[in-house]
Amino acid sequence: MTKRNLPQPFGIDKIRFSDCFTAPSLRHFAVLITGWVLTVGTHTVSQVILATGAHESEHFANIYKFFGKAKWDPDKIAFEIFKVIVDSLLPDCTEIEVVIDDTLNNCVGKKIFGAGLQHNGNAPKTGKPIGYGVCFVIIGVAVRLPGISNRTFCLPYAARLWWPAKAKIRPKTGVYKTKSELAEELVRLTRSWIDSSITLRVIVDGGYSNKHLLQDRPKGVHITGKLRMDAALYDLVESESGRNGRPRKKGARLPTLRSIFNSGDTKWDCNRIKMYGHETTILVYRFNAIWYKAAGNAPLSIVLAQDPRGKYPDTAFFDTDIEASDIVTIQRYTRRWGTEITNRETKGLLGSADPQCRTEKAVTRTPLMAYWSYSLLVVWFVNQFRMGKELLIPGAPWYLRKKNISAPGQAWHFLQGGSPCRVRPNQPPVSSVAGIEEGVNETTGQDIRSVHRESCGPQERPHSPKQFSLVTSRSSRRRC
Repeated sequence: MTKRNLPQPFGIDKIRFSDCFTAPSLRHFAVLITGWVLTVGTHTVSQVILATGAHESEHFANIYKFFGKAKWDPDKIAFEIFKVIVDSLLPDCTEIEVVIDDTLNNCVGKKIFGAGLQHNGNAPKTGKPIGYGVCFVIIGVAVRLPGISNRTFCLPYAARLWWPAKAKIRPKTGVYKTKSELAEELVRLTRSWIDSSITLRVIVDGGYSNKHLLQDRPKGVHITGKLRMDAALYDLVESESGRNGRPRKKGARLPTLRSIFNSGDTKWDCNRIKMYGHETTILVYRFNAIWYKAAGNAPLSIVLAQDPRGKYPDTAFFDTDIEASDIVTIQRYTRRWGTEITNRETKGLLGSADPQCRTEKAVTRTPLMAYWSYSLLVVWFVNQFRMGKELLIPGAPWYLRKKNISAPGQAWHFLQGGSPCRVRPNQPPVSSVAGIEEGVNETTGQDIRSVHRESCGPQERPHSPKQFSLVTSRSSRRRC
């Protein structure tokens, strides 16, 4: 593996991962992580080997053995990736937000481990939401990068393979676990990695809002999710003195959520909040209640949101942190959308669903390379920005007002084999995340975003058709 195959800007810190692999496996890991981003088109293992030139120095079968037979634990790699994300983007934080969701990787073949017919959230709306493939429950850190992009990035670091009960090839031993049980396992794993003084906030959708995550959750973990409209809610238990027998676990039954939405007596508060990148006026009603079936007798903060314009459907949210305000709960849940964008970009750009592996280890390990490459790519790009370098946004004639940088834009710079930035003259580097959050340089007090806008004019944007094709996804290239 010659040095020319490893671009310097995306170097892997081998010292950090040295305890996770043997020497040959560590070499393969560094090349594959880099090659996964370098590869354009279908991301099969063969294409990654050709993109890095790994076959020039050793037999290509050794790379395949890295996925199917080599002895390394994905959870140890996940821990190191998690530390890279937190140390680089969230130093000295008091709470960490993570998002849990699942995605289906479509595949073809009867002898693929864990494959079967199951729900497919990306299926066309005209047909049945069913697909054939392997499903992964993914957990990622939700981070915002002001000054770089206004969107919330979800950086995946760990995943669990889930298979349907009717899958033809599945483990012969072991206990079958549901998606919620796998999500609980990922939450407990993450909680064990961080200090007890840090609060872990988990954001989930309605499919994971159940007793597996809400009941008996680890200390220091709060769940924010979506509430079912038919959820049976109860009032909080009032202290009863002088009453014989065991204490009551729940109070009186509350009206249904639908009746609260339709009732004219509901005291709505009008608020203007920012959701999904746009400011929206919504009506909010908050109260505390007990969802006994899912969360036991622990009190929850229930937030009802109604759009007076009718653009968004009536939605009920919950938060195990009863001190969280209604606006904070809603905005926190909207950051869950970052995992949907991550799933789209890891599939369309990094080909997480492309490898057609068959054995248990290979099926479980190979998609993780795309998720880890995605996270390391974002961290690498932020580090370039912190060094006080000038962001060169790849533009197109039809994106004259584009201000945000997406993961495909970051990959475009990396595919060029060079740095995504130029050093700004007389511009000291940003020394911490606080400087990025506020958009100013801590040394000079200069507005970094204004410098970015001045330095990235239309005259510096590349306009060749070849460069455009690297920025767009495969579907976009077909349309062009």
